[in-house]
Amino acid sequence: MQVSKKEKDTLRKAVIYWKSKGLIDDSTADELGESIKVKSFNWQSLAYYSFLFAVVSLLIAVVSIFADKALLDLIDSMLSTSYFTKSITFLSLSILFFWFDYRYNKRKTRKKYSKEVFAFFGAICLAICTGFVSFIFEMEENPGIFILGLSVLYFGLAIVRIKELLWLFGIIALLIAYGTITHNIGQENYQFVGMNFPMRFTILGAAILILTYYINKTEKLKPFVESTYWSGLIIFFFALWFLTIFGNYSSYDKWLEIRQYYLWWYSLILLLVSFGAILIGIKKEDSSIKNVGITFIFLNLYTRYFEYFWDELHKALFFGIIAISFWLIGKKAEKIWDKEFK
Repeated sequence: MQVSKKEKDTLRKAVIYWKSKGLIDDSTADELGESIKVKSFNWQSLAYYSFLFAVVSLLIAVVSIFADKALLDLIDSMLSTSYFTKSITFLSLSILFFWFDYRYNKRKTRKKYSKEVFAFFGAICLAICTGFVSFIFEMEENPGIFILGLSVLYFGLAIVRIKELLWLFGIIALLIAYGTITHNIGQENYQFVGMNFPMRFTILGAAILILTYYINKTEKLKPFVESTYWSGLIIFFFALWFLTIFGNYSSYDKWLEIRQYYLWWYSLILLLVSFGAILIGIKKEDSSIKNVGITFIFLNLYTRYFEYFWDELHKALFFGIIAISFWLIGKKAEKIWDKEFK
Protein backbone atom coordinates (compact mmCIF):
# COMPACT_ATOMS: atom_id res chain seq x y z
CA MET A 1 0.00 0.00 0.00
CA GLN A 2 1.38 3.41 -1.03
CA VAL A 3 0.36 6.29 1.24
CA SER A 4 1.59 9.76 2.22
CA LYS A 5 4.14 10.19 5.03
CA LYS A 6 1.45 11.52 7.37
CA GLU A 7 -0.84 8.59 6.60
CA LYS A 8 2.03 6.15 7.17
CA ASP A 9 2.64 7.58 10.66
CA THR A 10 -1.07 7.20 11.49
CA LEU A 11 -1.17 3.61 10.24
CA ARG A 12 2.08 2.74 12.05
CA LYS A 13 0.62 4.04 15.33
CA ALA A 14 -2.54 1.99 14.72
CA VAL A 15 -0.48 -1.18 14.20
CA ILE A 16 1.51 -0.53 17.41
CA TYR A 17 -1.73 0.05 19.32
CA TRP A 18 -3.32 -3.18 17.99
CA LYS A 19 -0.15 -5.07 18.88
CA SER A 20 -0.08 -3.66 22.44
CA LYS A 21 -3.72 -4.67 22.96
CA GLY A 22 -3.09 -8.19 21.72
CA LEU A 23 -5.38 -7.79 18.70
CA ILE A 24 -2.58 -8.91 16.36
CA ASP A 25 0.59 -10.96 16.91
CA ASP A 26 4.21 -9.85 16.27
CA SER A 27 4.49 -11.48 12.84
CA THR A 28 1.23 -9.85 11.62
CA ALA A 29 2.37 -6.48 12.96
CA ASP A 30 5.70 -6.79 11.12
CA GLU A 31 3.92 -7.86 7.94
CA LEU A 32 1.53 -4.92 8.11
CA GLY A 33 4.39 -2.49 8.81
CA GLU A 34 6.39 -3.71 5.81
CA SER A 35 3.36 -3.44 3.50
CA ILE A 36 3.01 0.32 4.12
CA LYS A 37 5.11 2.30 1.65
CA VAL A 38 5.47 6.07 1.31
CA LYS A 39 4.54 7.57 -2.06
CA SER A 40 7.60 8.95 -3.83
CA PHE A 41 5.65 11.98 -5.10
CA ASN A 42 2.05 13.20 -4.85
CA TRP A 43 1.26 13.48 -8.55
CA GLN A 44 -2.45 14.01 -7.89
CA SER A 45 -1.77 17.21 -5.99
CA LEU A 46 0.56 18.42 -8.75
CA ALA A 47 -2.11 17.71 -11.38
CA TYR A 48 -4.79 19.49 -9.33
CA TYR A 49 -2.75 22.64 -8.68
CA SER A 50 -1.42 22.73 -12.26
CA PHE A 51 -4.92 22.70 -13.72
CA LEU A 52 -6.09 25.18 -11.09
CA PHE A 53 -3.20 27.50 -12.02
CA ALA A 54 -4.07 27.08 -15.72
CA VAL A 55 -7.70 28.09 -15.12
CA VAL A 56 -6.72 31.09 -12.97
CA SER A 57 -4.17 32.18 -15.58
CA LEU A 58 -6.83 31.90 -18.28
CA LEU A 59 -9.23 34.06 -16.27
CA ILE A 60 -6.49 36.66 -15.73
CA ALA A 61 -5.80 36.62 -19.48
CA VAL A 62 -9.49 37.25 -20.22
CA VAL A 63 -9.65 40.07 -17.67
CA SER A 64 -6.48 41.56 -19.18
CA ILE A 65 -8.12 41.58 -22.61
CA PHE A 66 -11.14 43.46 -21.28
CA ALA A 67 -8.84 45.88 -19.45
CA ASP A 68 -7.06 46.76 -22.71
CA LYS A 69 -9.35 49.24 -24.52
CA ALA A 70 -7.53 49.04 -27.87
CA LEU A 71 -7.71 45.25 -27.89
CA LEU A 72 -11.34 45.37 -26.79
CA ASP A 73 -12.22 47.75 -29.64
CA LEU A 74 -10.48 45.40 -32.09
CA ILE A 75 -12.46 42.40 -30.81
CA ASP A 76 -15.67 44.44 -30.94
CA SER A 77 -15.04 45.40 -34.57
CA MET A 78 -14.35 41.76 -35.43
CA LEU A 79 -17.56 40.68 -33.72
CA SER A 80 -19.74 43.54 -34.93
CA THR A 81 -22.72 41.29 -35.53
CA SER A 82 -26.18 41.21 -33.95
CA TYR A 83 -26.76 39.92 -30.44
CA PHE A 84 -28.78 37.08 -31.95
CA THR A 85 -25.82 35.95 -34.10
CA LYS A 86 -23.45 36.21 -31.13
CA SER A 87 -25.77 34.19 -28.89
CA ILE A 88 -26.13 31.46 -31.55
CA THR A 89 -22.34 31.41 -32.02
CA PHE A 90 -21.61 30.93 -28.32
CA LEU A 91 -24.46 28.41 -27.98
CA SER A 92 -22.90 26.41 -30.83
CA LEU A 93 -19.49 26.61 -29.17
CA SER A 94 -21.03 25.47 -25.88
CA ILE A 95 -22.69 22.46 -27.56
CA LEU A 96 -19.41 21.64 -29.30
CA PHE A 97 -17.43 21.74 -26.04
CA PHE A 98 -20.03 19.58 -24.25
CA TRP A 99 -19.89 17.10 -27.14
CA PHE A 100 -16.09 16.96 -26.80
CA ASP A 101 -16.58 16.46 -23.06
CA TYR A 102 -18.99 13.57 -23.71
CA ARG A 103 -16.64 11.88 -26.19
CA TYR A 104 -13.55 12.38 -24.01
CA ASN A 105 -15.23 11.03 -20.89
CA LYS A 106 -16.33 7.86 -22.69
CA ARG A 107 -12.71 6.74 -22.65
CA LYS A 108 -11.68 4.62 -19.71
CA THR A 109 -9.16 7.01 -18.25
CA ARG A 110 -8.24 8.22 -14.77
CA LYS A 111 -7.41 11.75 -15.93
CA LYS A 112 -9.63 13.33 -13.29
CA TYR A 113 -8.82 16.99 -13.92
CA SER A 114 -7.87 17.35 -17.59
CA LYS A 115 -11.13 15.74 -18.71
CA GLU A 116 -13.07 18.56 -17.04
CA VAL A 117 -11.59 21.23 -19.34
CA PHE A 118 -14.19 20.80 -22.09
CA ALA A 119 -17.07 21.00 -19.61
CA PHE A 120 -15.52 24.16 -18.14
CA PHE A 121 -15.35 25.94 -21.50
CA GLY A 122 -18.80 24.66 -22.43
CA ALA A 123 -20.22 26.19 -19.25
CA ILE A 124 -18.42 29.51 -19.89
CA CYS A 125 -19.75 29.74 -23.47
CA LEU A 126 -23.26 28.94 -22.23
CA ALA A 127 -23.00 31.80 -19.72
CA ILE A 128 -21.86 34.24 -22.45
CA CYS A 129 -24.73 33.06 -24.67
CA THR A 130 -27.18 33.79 -21.83
CA GLY A 131 -25.75 37.30 -21.51
CA PHE A 132 -26.36 38.02 -25.20
CA VAL A 133 -29.90 36.60 -24.95
CA SER A 134 -30.64 39.11 -22.18
CA PHE A 135 -29.40 41.87 -24.55
CA ILE A 136 -31.79 40.63 -27.27
CA PHE A 137 -34.74 41.09 -24.90
CA GLU A 138 -33.29 44.42 -23.69
CA MET A 139 -33.06 43.13 -20.13
CA GLU A 140 -29.34 43.67 -19.56
CA GLU A 141 -30.23 45.82 -16.52
CA ASN A 142 -32.33 43.01 -15.01
CA PRO A 143 -30.95 39.68 -16.26
CA GLY A 144 -31.83 37.76 -13.10
CA ILE A 145 -34.51 35.56 -14.67
CA PHE A 146 -32.12 34.52 -17.48
CA ILE A 147 -29.35 33.72 -14.98
CA LEU A 148 -31.84 31.69 -12.94
CA GLY A 149 -32.70 29.74 -16.09
CA LEU A 150 -28.97 29.25 -16.71
CA SER A 151 -28.61 27.90 -13.17
CA VAL A 152 -31.40 25.37 -13.75
CA LEU A 153 -29.72 24.34 -17.02
CA TYR A 154 -26.37 23.85 -15.26
CA PHE A 155 -28.01 21.72 -12.57
CA GLY A 156 -29.79 19.63 -15.21
CA LEU A 157 -26.57 19.06 -17.17
CA ALA A 158 -24.72 18.21 -13.95
CA ILE A 159 -27.26 15.52 -13.08
CA VAL A 160 -27.26 14.05 -16.59
CA ARG A 161 -23.47 14.07 -16.90
CA ILE A 162 -22.80 13.46 -13.16
CA LYS A 163 -20.37 16.41 -13.10
CA GLU A 164 -19.56 18.24 -9.89
CA LEU A 165 -18.01 21.11 -11.87
CA LEU A 166 -21.33 21.89 -13.61
CA TRP A 167 -23.13 21.63 -10.27
CA LEU A 168 -20.79 24.30 -8.86
CA PHE A 169 -21.50 26.49 -11.91
CA GLY A 170 -25.20 26.02 -11.12
CA ILE A 171 -24.69 27.17 -7.52
CA ILE A 172 -22.69 30.23 -8.65
CA ALA A 173 -25.38 31.15 -11.21
CA LEU A 174 -28.05 30.67 -8.52
CA LEU A 175 -26.21 33.08 -6.21
CA ILE A 176 -25.94 35.72 -8.93
CA ALA A 177 -29.60 35.27 -9.94
CA TYR A 178 -30.73 35.46 -6.30
CA GLY A 179 -28.75 38.65 -5.70
CA THR A 180 -29.88 40.27 -8.97
CA ILE A 181 -33.58 39.45 -8.66
CA THR A 182 -33.87 40.46 -5.00
CA HIS A 183 -31.90 43.67 -5.67
CA ASN A 184 -34.19 44.71 -8.52
CA ILE A 185 -37.33 43.96 -6.49
CA GLY A 186 -36.13 45.99 -3.50
CA GLN A 187 -34.28 48.66 -5.50
CA GLU A 188 -35.89 51.64 -3.76
CA ASN A 189 -34.52 50.92 -0.28
CA TYR A 190 -31.87 48.25 -1.12
CA GLN A 191 -33.76 45.69 0.95
CA PHE A 192 -35.80 42.62 0.07
CA VAL A 193 -38.45 41.60 2.61
CA GLY A 194 -36.63 43.75 5.16
CA MET A 195 -33.24 42.13 4.47
CA ASN A 196 -30.07 43.64 2.99
CA PHE A 197 -27.51 41.62 1.02
CA PRO A 198 -25.60 40.06 3.97
CA MET A 199 -28.84 39.02 5.68
CA ARG A 200 -30.28 37.60 2.44
CA PHE A 201 -27.20 35.51 1.73
CA THR A 202 -27.02 34.29 5.34
CA ILE A 203 -30.54 32.92 4.88
CA LEU A 204 -29.61 31.45 1.48
CA GLY A 205 -26.50 29.77 2.91
CA ALA A 206 -28.55 28.21 5.70
CA ALA A 207 -31.14 27.04 3.14
CA ILE A 208 -28.40 25.37 1.04
CA LEU A 209 -27.06 23.59 4.13
CA ILE A 210 -30.56 22.30 4.95
CA LEU A 211 -30.98 21.27 1.30
CA THR A 212 -27.81 19.17 1.58
CA TYR A 213 -29.63 16.81 3.94
CA TYR A 214 -32.34 16.13 1.34
CA ILE A 215 -29.82 15.86 -1.50
CA ASN A 216 -28.05 13.13 0.49
CA LYS A 217 -31.35 11.21 0.63
CA THR A 218 -31.72 11.25 -3.18
CA GLU A 219 -29.62 8.64 -4.97
CA LYS A 220 -29.14 10.64 -8.20
CA LEU A 221 -27.97 13.73 -6.31
CA LYS A 222 -25.55 12.03 -3.90
CA PRO A 223 -22.46 12.87 -6.06
CA PHE A 224 -23.17 16.56 -5.37
CA VAL A 225 -23.55 16.38 -1.58
CA GLU A 226 -20.00 17.49 -0.74
CA SER A 227 -19.91 20.46 -3.15
CA THR A 228 -23.36 21.64 -1.99
CA TYR A 229 -22.35 21.24 1.66
CA TRP A 230 -19.13 23.20 1.20
CA SER A 231 -20.90 25.92 -0.81
CA GLY A 232 -23.54 26.29 1.90
CA LEU A 233 -20.90 26.54 4.62
CA ILE A 234 -18.87 29.19 2.80
CA ILE A 235 -21.92 31.29 1.81
CA PHE A 236 -23.49 31.10 5.28
CA PHE A 237 -20.37 31.93 7.28
CA PHE A 238 -19.08 34.69 5.01
CA ALA A 239 -22.53 36.33 4.81
CA LEU A 240 -22.89 36.13 8.60
CA TRP A 241 -19.42 37.65 8.98
CA PHE A 242 -20.39 40.55 6.68
CA LEU A 243 -23.54 40.93 8.77
CA THR A 244 -21.36 41.51 11.87
CA ILE A 245 -19.71 44.40 10.02
CA PHE A 246 -22.62 46.03 8.16
CA GLY A 247 -25.68 44.88 10.10
CA ASN A 248 -29.07 44.79 8.37
CA TYR A 249 -29.12 48.43 7.28
CA SER A 250 -30.79 49.48 4.05
CA SER A 251 -28.11 51.91 2.84
CA TYR A 252 -24.48 52.86 3.27
CA ASP A 253 -25.44 56.30 4.66
CA LYS A 254 -27.57 54.76 7.41
CA TRP A 255 -24.76 52.37 8.30
CA LEU A 256 -22.32 55.30 8.67
CA GLU A 257 -24.62 56.89 11.25
CA ILE A 258 -24.32 54.01 13.76
CA ARG A 259 -21.46 52.90 16.00
CA GLN A 260 -20.03 49.44 15.40
CA TYR A 261 -20.75 48.23 18.93
CA TYR A 262 -24.49 48.44 18.10
CA LEU A 263 -23.92 45.30 16.03
CA TRP A 264 -22.37 43.30 18.89
CA TRP A 265 -25.14 40.72 18.92
CA TYR A 266 -24.41 39.72 15.30
CA SER A 267 -20.82 39.07 16.44
CA LEU A 268 -22.13 36.99 19.33
CA ILE A 269 -24.28 34.93 16.94
CA LEU A 270 -21.26 34.30 14.69
CA LEU A 271 -19.16 33.30 17.70
CA LEU A 272 -21.81 30.87 18.98
CA VAL A 273 -22.39 29.41 15.52
CA SER A 274 -18.62 28.98 15.06
CA PHE A 275 -18.26 27.16 18.38
CA GLY A 276 -21.28 25.06 17.44
CA ALA A 277 -19.60 24.16 14.14
CA ILE A 278 -16.44 23.07 16.00
CA LEU A 279 -18.43 20.88 18.41
CA ILE A 280 -20.40 19.29 15.56
CA GLY A 281 -17.15 18.74 13.65
CA ILE A 282 -15.52 17.03 16.65
CA LYS A 283 -18.58 14.91 17.41
CA LYS A 284 -19.14 13.78 13.81
CA GLU A 285 -15.40 13.74 12.95
CA ASP A 286 -16.10 16.25 10.17
CA SER A 287 -12.92 18.26 9.66
CA SER A 288 -14.61 20.56 7.10
CA ILE A 289 -17.10 22.18 9.45
CA LYS A 290 -14.60 22.09 12.35
CA ASN A 291 -11.98 24.03 10.36
CA VAL A 292 -14.58 26.53 9.13
CA GLY A 293 -15.66 27.12 12.73
CA ILE A 294 -12.07 27.70 13.90
CA THR A 295 -11.37 30.05 10.96
CA PHE A 296 -14.39 32.24 11.64
CA ILE A 297 -13.76 32.44 15.37
CA PHE A 298 -10.38 34.03 14.63
CA LEU A 299 -11.80 36.14 11.79
CA ASN A 300 -14.56 37.38 14.09
CA LEU A 301 -12.11 38.23 16.88
CA TYR A 302 -9.67 40.03 14.59
CA THR A 303 -12.49 42.00 12.96
CA ARG A 304 -13.82 43.10 16.36
CA TYR A 305 -10.31 44.11 17.37
CA PHE A 306 -9.98 46.45 14.40
CA GLU A 307 -13.47 47.84 15.01
CA TYR A 308 -13.38 48.34 18.79
CA PHE A 309 -9.84 48.27 20.12
CA TRP A 310 -7.41 49.39 17.39
CA ASP A 311 -6.95 52.84 18.93
CA GLU A 312 -7.90 52.22 22.59
CA LEU A 313 -6.27 48.90 23.54
CA HIS A 314 -2.60 48.05 23.23
CA LYS A 315 -1.99 45.31 20.64
CA ALA A 316 0.04 43.17 23.05
CA LEU A 317 -2.73 43.28 25.67
CA PHE A 318 -5.46 42.36 23.16
CA PHE A 319 -3.60 39.38 21.70
CA GLY A 320 -2.49 38.39 25.19
CA ILE A 321 -6.16 38.15 26.24
CA ILE A 322 -6.90 36.02 23.16
CA ALA A 323 -3.87 33.79 23.93
CA ILE A 324 -5.00 33.22 27.54
CA SER A 325 -8.61 32.49 26.51
CA PHE A 326 -7.56 29.93 23.91
CA TRP A 327 -5.02 28.40 26.30
CA LEU A 328 -7.86 27.83 28.81
CA ILE A 329 -10.02 26.29 26.06
CA GLY A 330 -7.08 24.09 25.05
CA LYS A 331 -6.53 22.93 28.64
CA LYS A 332 -10.20 22.00 28.98
CA ALA A 333 -10.15 20.12 25.66
CA GLU A 334 -6.94 18.34 26.74
CA LYS A 335 -8.61 17.09 29.95
CA ILE A 336 -11.58 15.74 27.98
CA TRP A 337 -9.18 14.10 25.50
CA ASP A 338 -7.18 12.47 28.32
CA LYS A 339 -10.36 11.02 29.85
CA GLU A 340 -11.34 9.45 26.50
CA PHE A 341 -8.05 7.50 26.28
CA LYS A 342 -8.00 6.24 29.90
